[in-house]
Parts: sequence; C-alpha cells; structure tokens
Amino acid sequence: MSHAKQITWIVIDFAPYYILADRLEGQGRDELLIQLIQQYMPDYTFNYKLYPASRAIHELSNVNNQYCVISLYKTADRQQHIAFSDEYSTIGLSTSVALRKDVAHALGVKDKAINLASLVTKHKLNVGIAANRSFGDELDTLLTNLPNKQVSIRPGRDALASLTVMLIKKRVDVILGYPSEHYYHKLHVDKLDELTQVRLDLTSQITTGFAGCSKNAKGQEDAAAISLALGNVHKDERYRLTMSRWLPEQFRPQLASVFNK
Repeated sequence: MSHAKQITWIVIDFAPYYILADRLEGQGRDELLIQLIQQYMPDYTFNYKLYPASRAIHELSNVNNQYCVISLYKTADRQQHIAFSDEYSTIGLSTSVALRKDVAHALGVKDKAINLASLVTKHKLNVGIAANRSFGDELDTLLTNLPNKQVSIRPGRDALASLTVMLIKKRVDVILGYPSEHYYHKLHVDKLDELTQVRLDLTSQITTGFAGCSKNAKGQEDAAAISLALGNVHKDERYRLTMSRWLPEQFRPQLASVFNK
C-alpha cells in the first residue's frame, strides 16, 4: 500500500489570510486557497503547523525543516533560503496605507494614489509596519531609507490589528499593509468609521505571491508539485472568488480587470 505524500503548511495568526478565532474562522483567503489546491493534489495529505507571523520565515528558511507557506514575495534574498513555486499562488492589489479620515482630508489625498516617502519626509507623518514583512524590493528599499524615528515596527502576533488600534488612538499616522488587511481590521475595531485607506503610487498596482517551501530536496519537490497544481487552480472560478474574498468593494473592479485579460 502506498502512503500519501505530505505537505506541512505553516499557518500564521494573520487575518484575513488565516482567521483562527472569530465567527469567520476558516474563511481566511490563504486557508481557502490551500483547501482549493488540495483538490488538485489528491495524492497529497496536507498538515498544518501554527507559528507567529514573526517566526514563519525563520522556520521556513531552516533547511532541516519540511514546511511550506502558501503566499510569499519572491525576493532575491529569500530565494537563497526558500524553494519557490514557478507559478504564482496569490494575486491581489499592491500595498496601501490606512490612515484616519481627518488626516486624509487635511492632505487632500482622498481617492488619489499617494507617495509614501512624501508622507514621511514632507508631511512628517509616522508610519507603522508589522515586523518581518516584505512588500517587494522597491518598497522594502524605501522603508529601509526612511528616518528610523518615524517608522514604528510592531512585532508579535496580531501586529496589524495592534497597529490599527494605534492608528485610531493617534499613536501612528499611517500603517502599511494590503487593502484586504486594512478592510478586515477596520470591520473589527473602527466602530466610529474614522479610518480610510488609499493606494500607494508604486510602479505596479498588482502584486503576486508564490508558494515557498524549505530549501532541501523534499521542499524543492513539494514546490514543484504545488506549482503544477496552481496552473490548474488559476482556471477555477473559485480561485477568483477566493482572491477577492476580503477586498474592499471599491477595489474589486481593479482586480477583476486582471482576471478578465
């Protein structure tokens, strides 16, 4: 009797990609994607291991481990330690900032794409980000070159949720994340509808993530198998629904235009 091949996915407590506790438990974008992928990998058994978001990359990069993560930026640095899928796993809109409506009004940035460097250097705003996150080479480089005293890095679990509370309490001025993340946390903590979000004027308005596995023989084999499955997943209508599951209504047409090409 042959034993099913196994993949152990790292799960992180980072809504809305993984929703582990509230009434929407199991409805996270990445959870739903993994479930969809499993239907295209019938020879595999999927297991799950929970880690804090701040430890996920460290554990994945350990060559002695056998883990995979469903959605990561594929950066040159990470490729040294992680085996990535060739096919993208997730597709969405690029980074945005959440800020208070009064600040957005004062800056005159409603419905406009804004420049992050200008917010920090010209307008002297403080930006909050979760620890150990990559937003792609372009934005990562920009963040590295911003004045340290104006960048608040929040470690630990539920970092973006904490930053959203800090934003409401005016302890930071803007926080960096993705549209679906800001939307989810606004629903949960912005009881007085004080927050909004605007897009950044990055070169690309669309972002793709890739599956990444521990960089050893098994991990490279798993990444290749996941990549093969993803080629079929992309053709499944449920994939489109999953990618837009937590996207704010005003941003959905932009993502839909990508799928319609």
